[in-house]
This record gives sequence, C-alpha cells and structure tokens, in this order.
Amino acid sequence: MMTGDSDSISIERCTTHETEAFLDLYVDLFYEREPLTGCIGFTKEQMAFVARNLYAGSNNLLSQGLCWIARDRTEENRGVGIIACDDPVAAGELRIPEGISEMDAEKIMVAMGLLEEIGRPMKERLAQGEGTCLHVAAVGVAPEYEGAGIATRLLQTALSEAGSRGFRYVFAECTSPASRRLHEKAGFTCLHRVSVSSFTQNGRTPMPDCDLDIDLMVKSLGEGVITGAETVSR
Repeated sequence: MMTGDSDSISIERCTTHETEAFLDLYVDLFYEREPLTGCIGFTKEQMAFVARNLYAGSNNLLSQGLCWIARDRTEENRGVGIIACDDPVAAGELRIPEGISEMDAEKIMVAMGLLEEIGRPMKERLAQGEGTCLHVAAVGVAPEYEGAGIATRLLQTALSEAGSRGFRYVFAECTSPASRRLHEKAGFTCLHRVSVSSFTQNGRTPMPDCDLDIDLMVKSLGEGVITGAETVSR
C-alpha cells in the first residue's frame, strides 16, 4: 500500500556520521527481498557484516558521498528508501574480510566472482580511471512506500550528482524486472546478462538451482555512446 506523498519525502545525502542508520536501513530493505542474496544464502547477520565491511570498513564507501536516504517528514524523518552508489575505481579492489569462517568466505567469493562476471563489459571504461564510472549498487524502498516514485527520485538524484562530478557512465546490476524497468525509464540499456544457474567459478557451478538472470544496465552521460548488442552468459 502506497504511503506518503512527494511533498513529505525528502532525499538526503548520507554521511559517515549516519553510518549506523544507513546500515540498519540497508539490511531492513534488502534482506529477504533482494533475489541474489537469497540465492547465495546470506543470513541477516551475514548481510549486515558484508554491508558494514563495504560501507564502513576497509572500503568505507560512505565516505565517497554517493549514497542517499529517502525520509518521510511526517513519520519523524523515518528512512523509507535508499540508493547506494560508489566509484569502484576510487574504492579499490574489494577484499574478503579477515577473521571469518570458511563458509562465509566462500559465499563472499561467489558473490564477488558473479559481480565480476556481470561487470566484465565495463572493464575498458573502468580502466579510464577514477571519476569515469558511477556504480549503482542498490536501490530500495520500504514495501508500504512503493509506487510513490521514491525509487525514481533516488536514482535521478544519483544521476544528477554523477553529471555534476563529471562521470561519463553509470552502471547497475539489476536482479529483478522492477529494477530493470526503473533503470530503463531513466535511459539505461542492457549491455550484458548473466544466468546465475549457469555461472561457473573454479570449475564448478555454485548456484545451479538459482532461477535468476542479472542484467548489466548502463547509461552514458557524456559524449560516448554505449555500443554493442546485448550479450548473454549462460
């Protein structure tokens, strides 16, 4: 059921001072709702651990100033939506956290390997250095606020920021039809598609029963044009 209206919803940049609020909202919005994490088998605690490592740990993606929270002013500024973006070149290579179990490390390695395969067509663009490609890692809205255009506003906020900072490309991995439609409406096109059930890593297929296709959606902000037909990995 749709709650709130455009006048009551504000979009605010998330700072490192709001790390805990950001992480809590991230887990609340995406646990058991994001299809890929379900296929990988992340528990709520594991998802929280991964999110903390990414946004507040060694990579500290929040410090890039590329994450926003949607808040409902009529509900004591309750967080009702989120968009998490980053400059992957500036962030550097993602690392598996130390001191975790072998099983947890394996799940993270699978996720990292899958994201690397999905993002393969972006390598040439990423090689152009920092400030070239903005990565939209996640967009989510609380169920009772869906249909109010909040996800669109969050994405448009990120695109506006990308343009002002001089990014030339924006890309996202879309794991649901709704996510793909959101990005298509914003001018993204599908450059690559990966079938999770057929994804192989180190000679094995880690998720053979996961009936999920992930689309690499890309939008050009500069003079460059995204070329090439959609490719499919199965």
